[in-house]
Amino acid sequence: MVQANRIKAVAIVGCTAVGKSAIALDLAKKFDGELIGADSMQIYRGFDIGTGKLTKEECRGITHKLIDVADGDDDFSVGEYVELAKNAITDTAKSGKLPIIVGGTGMYVYSLLSGCDFAGTSKNDAVRVALKTAGHFLGGKTLHDILSEVDSSAAQKISPNDVKRVIRALEIFYLTGAPKSLVATQSEPPFDALTIVVTLPRELLYERINARVKSMFECGLIDEVNGLKQYVGCGAMQALGYKQIIENPDMPYDELVALVSQKTRNYAKRQMTYFNNMKLDKVFIDARDTDKIERAVTEFLEK
Repeated sequence: MVQANRIKAVAIVGCTAVGKSAIALDLAKKFDGELIGADSMQIYRGFDIGTGKLTKEECRGITHKLIDVADGDDDFSVGEYVELAKNAITDTAKSGKLPIIVGGTGMYVYSLLSGCDFAGTSKNDAVRVALKTAGHFLGGKTLHDILSEVDSSAAQKISPNDVKRVIRALEIFYLTGAPKSLVATQSEPPFDALTIVVTLPRELLYERINARVKSMFECGLIDEVNGLKQYVGCGAMQALGYKQIIENPDMPYDELVALVSQKTRNYAKRQMTYFNNMKLDKVFIDARDTDKIERAVTEFLEK
């Protein structure tokens, strides 16, 4: 429910390649806004082509915050994102502009808009290093199996391949003796948000994904990945495209493009499932219906 005298923000979320950035830029132009990223891979400096970062020219003079805020070997948590995003939203509103959250990382979006508070969540470098070492020798699946024993709720929400988040959940448990879900508290976010999940028919979305992946390779994705090899083994290298290129150095070019396209389509399917089930007030609008999106934003801002 929209309340008087509170910051208003708009969130444009959805699957990869659905057209979120273009929509958000158009809204920023029309409503005098700034973009606030909600992408768990665009936060990393140097990971540009494969994460679909907007170039300076593509931004058309619109400020885009929470891009390039971490190095590839940084342990960047959801809690850190939420705090940075809250500050960015507040600063944008204070400058008289509309905060427009844009991205496809569902956990970032949900944690920010639902009011999750991670400020008091414990951290310990020694514990994290020990867990990383264990993961190196035992494998990510073994760590995930351990997490299933101590925090089944968290394990169900985290892929066994997402070793970084598995380690973070285990770190919280070993430091607090409580599951992650009980440590993170809920509080009312300091702003009202309109969440628009932009969609496309699956066939059209998959065509866009295939074209986008092909374009990324043509723009030098392989060279970009090869220039970031110092981050092999880090969470940033789990990004789509980067992971497949590193793991398949001898795969023929066309097969590699097809593999990344397939993995990206699979990821888009998981994204849509997440957004469908995300427990937030939200509206689903076809990405091609820009007039309907603009009307929804106008109505929200006039409340």
